[in-house]
Amino acid sequence: MSRAALFLVTALVILTIIGVIIYYGYTHAGEESVTSTAVNTTSTSTATYVAITSTNTQQAQGVVKIGTLRGGVSSLDVILAKHLDSMNGFKIKPLFFTTTLDLANAIAHGDIDVAIIPAEFVAKLREHGSDVIIIAVDFYQNQAIIVQGKENIGSIEQLRGKKVAVFKPTGTYAMFRAYMGAVYGIDPEKDFVLVNAPPPQIVQAFARGDVDAAVIWEPFVSKLVADYGGKILVTYQELWSKWSSHVGVNGVMIVYAARAKWAQEHPGLVEKLLTARSTAAKLWDDNETLAEKILEKNYGLSPEAAKLCWKRLRMETAKTLDEQLVRNILAVWELAREGGYISSSPESLAKDAFWQAGQ
Repeated sequence: MSRAALFLVTALVILTIIGVIIYYGYTHAGEESVTSTAVNTTSTSTATYVAITSTNTQQAQGVVKIGTLRGGVSSLDVILAKHLDSMNGFKIKPLFFTTTLDLANAIAHGDIDVAIIPAEFVAKLREHGSDVIIIAVDFYQNQAIIVQGKENIGSIEQLRGKKVAVFKPTGTYAMFRAYMGAVYGIDPEKDFVLVNAPPPQIVQAFARGDVDAAVIWEPFVSKLVADYGGKILVTYQELWSKWSSHVGVNGVMIVYAARAKWAQEHPGLVEKLLTARSTAAKLWDDNETLAEKILEKNYGLSPEAAKLCWKRLRMETAKTLDEQLVRNILAVWELAREGGYISSSPESLAKDAFWQAGQ
């Protein structure tokens, strides 16, 4: 073979090898690119699917915006602690308010769906034109008149001329006025030296000994007794039984109230909430350890105060309202009217005010 022919053959072999390498590199790179794209697409699709599924699940479950006063004990504490909302197929978004006025504005303006508030507060809202209805009773009056343990005060009569801490903007104070007038013939404004302050300041004043007595509710009652040497002079439950117009053994204190329009548009969510609340109430009543842990963690109570609070605060386990509960609430409204908290008659405020009452 001539030198020229040998050079040509060698050149052809080299070109062939280069072509194979280029072809292999191209096809391999293509396969890697496709595979990588496929993986990324799958990953994106999976992430999108999860996000959509999560959104759809949330929408399917439904979200209930519930407002409550900061520092106010209720069955909501148990619902959140035991995740009873998700167990019943919905989600609670809790919102905490510092004052009853803020809470009132929130439900009146539709910022929340449900409010956990005193029963007489619903009457006040309805009196001012808010279409708010009661869907459940949470628990009964646990307020009390606490006196200094070191003082020898054994009766309401002995409080005459004494310093009594109260929080005047509340239904609790209005009922205090009504009870004092109806049961004892006493006008607190004239017969006691009233010190008007919110609950935290009442506790501080009592602890310092600046006041002789305090009119307050749980968990502050138990705190004053267990931690600051106070003693219960008389409970609202005892006063309720002495009031001539009482219905049942104790008056309703805290209720779940909802915007009527929201409740009518979401009856399924209302029923799920009522089921969760009833379950939570039973857990509270039956599980002292659970309740005391919640009181210590959420409200900073000492073990002694938590134990006393649990004993004093019984939850209503009934899921729905009945005629007796409605009559009880109307009696509470009448007591609030006698105390000057509302001016309208309970009957005028009661029309369509109760969720499926008696059913």
